Amino acid sequence: MQDYQRAFVDFLLEAEALKIGEFTLKSGRVSPVFLNTGLLDTGSRLARLGRGFAATLLDRIGAGAFDTVFGPAYKGIPLSVATAIALAESGVEKACLSDRKEAKAHGAEAASGNVGKRLLGRAPAKDARFVMVDDVLTDGATKMESVAFLREIASGCSFAALLIVLDRQEIKPDGSNAVQAFTDATGVPVLPIVTLTEVVDYLVEKDAIGPDDVSRCRAYWTEFGTPAAKAWAAGGAAV
Repeated sequence: MQDYQRAFVDFLLEAEALKIGEFTLKSGRVSPVFLNTGLLDTGSRLARLGRGFAATLLDRIGAGAFDTVFGPAYKGIPLSVATAIALAESGVEKACLSDRKEAKAHGAEAASGNVGKRLLGRAPAKDARFVMVDDVLTDGATKMESVAFLREIASGCSFAALLIVLDRQEIKPDGSNAVQAFTDATGVPVLPIVTLTEVVDYLVEKDAIGPDDVSRCRAYWTEFGTPAAKAWAAGGAAV
C-alpha cells in the first residue's frame, strides 16, 4: 500500500464510515466489514475524499491520461467537484462534468440542444478523455448508462478509468463479479482507492484488528470473494 492509501483508511476509520464487526447486507450475507459513504458528507470529509481520488489518479494513471472528471448523477456530482479541486491543489487543472437525470427545460443550456440539456458543465470535446468517479460499484447499471451517454455526445471519447472508494472483492449472489462485469461490458478499468483485503492487511499491520475479526474476514472471502480475495483468504498477501 502507498502512504496515501494508508492515510485514506485512517480517514475512513476516523469518520466511522468503515467498521469491523458483523453487519447484515441487503443480500442477507453477514459481512465482517461495512462501508457507509453517506457519512462522508461534511466539507472536510468531502475534501479528504477528493484528495484520495486525486492521489489514486496521479499514482495509477498519471495527469496526462485524462482531461475531464465525470461524476454520474447524483452521488457522483460532489465527488467529481471534490476530485477536480483536489487535483488543482496538486497543480493539475482538469474540468469536472456531470449529467442531469432530467433534461433542463430553460436557460442557455436548454437552448443549446439535447447535449446541453443533459449536462452540468461544458459540453466535452469529441475526443475527450474521461475518468469517472463514484462511491461504490454495486451492479454497475448507472455507470454503464453514463458511459453510453458520454460516447453518444462525444463520439471519439475514451475512458481512462472508473474510480471508486473501495472494492469489496466480492461476488454477487448470482456468482458474478460486478467490477469485472462492468469492465467486460464497457472496456473501462475500475480503480478503487483501496481494496478490502488491503484494508484488512493494513489494520493487521497497525494492530487495529483482532485475530477473531481477521478469521471472520478470511472465512467470508473464502465463501464469497473474488479469485484474488479467495487467494488472500487462503493465506496470501492482499491483491
